[in-house]
Amino acid sequence: MSAALFIALSIAASGACAAISWKHPAQVARATGGDLTALARSLRALPAEARLSELARRSPPESWERRLALEVMSAADPRAKIAAANDLLAELEQRLDVGAGWPRAAARLSALAALLLATLSFLAQAGPAAIALVLVAGAAGAIASAAAGRAGRAAASRTREAVDALVGVALGPLDGAAGAARAPSASPRRSRRASP
Repeated sequence: MSAALFIALSIAASGACAAISWKHPAQVARATGGDLTALARSLRALPAEARLSELARRSPPESWERRLALEVMSAADPRAKIAAANDLLAELEQRLDVGAGWPRAAARLSALAALLLATLSFLAQAGPAAIALVLVAGAAGAIASAAAGRAGRAAASRTREAVDALVGVALGPLDGAAGAARAPSASPRRSRRASP
């Protein structure tokens, strides 16, 4: 009876750790509204001044990219538009990072729970088959959690690249306007280095 209990506890702990770990990749997938790379490609074909309104039109209603388009369009000047975009980028970065440590912690917890339950199984003289099953269940949970962590990091990296492409296409004209507004004079600076 005690062997079955230890095996069941190990399977339950491993399953819970794996389930918690796989929430992170799902959360990363929900951070944006869709395929941002395809959206950026389609916006690139439009004139620069029409890109933000088209981004707002094509994006799902509550998506991050729609909020980006609406907040940037509602800002007063190029600097305010860039500040609004930076705020939304920081918010998205936080959404991508929330829960990133859970898969690693769950893998450790699954392995440690299996070791503890295997030790208790040994002390309860449950037999080598029960100890092996406890350890296998713990290893499976740790491997599943580690795989979830890798999947979450890869999805976050792809999302960051797609967001960079989208922001570059949608806000590209703002960079030049903000740079022109910042430039104190049109004359080039003289170099302090001696010419050869």
